[in-house]
Amino acid sequence: MKLDSAEAQRLVNLVERAGDLDAAVAAAGDAFAFLVSQLHLLGESANGYPVKPIDGAVWKEGHSLARVCDHFADAVARWQQRRGEEQATRLAVAMAMQVVAHYPQEIFPRVLRNAKCCESLGMTNEALEGYQCIVEDFEKLGLETDLDTEEPLQDAQTTVFSSVSEALSALLRVSPQDITDSRLALLERVNAVLAAHSYGAR
Repeated sequence: MKLDSAEAQRLVNLVERAGDLDAAVAAAGDAFAFLVSQLHLLGESANGYPVKPIDGAVWKEGHSLARVCDHFADAVARWQQRRGEEQATRLAVAMAMQVVAHYPQEIFPRVLRNAKCCESLGMTNEALEGYQCIVEDFEKLGLETDLDTEEPLQDAQTTVFSSVSEALSALLRVSPQDITDSRLALLERVNAVLAAHSYGAR
């Protein structure tokens, strides 16, 4: 078996084009099984990247597979299959972690979407873990210094800041007792930067 994002996309397309819910669910089962097998293969092929070097073709396929998982989540969401969307978003996070774990703009939005799915399904602990991971990684990576920029925000920065804002807002909503004063201050600061740059971009 080989990494095959094209076949994965073909299977996801069948979910999108299904004529009814039963057909969509059956197609989603096939797509999910294939993507899980691709994830296992990617894990074996990624060579511990980014600590160790990765083959360029493996990186490209891995990145494509993460995007296919995003599309898969969109497809099952259109059929109002929230549990399926949660599984697809979890796959998207896992795929992305194999090849772009060091790019927060690739990881944060995927973790955020999965956490939102978990919250809507009553999986509160899993949701909180996702929201917390985003905020903690933002702090550990020292990305707060990027809030001081006076230059127009790059797309990647906007993506990261928006994800952190949503994660902090979710923590405040779901578990307000765990929000520290410093995190409240961070939320205000992130929102102020996003608002200022959004206004300046008009």
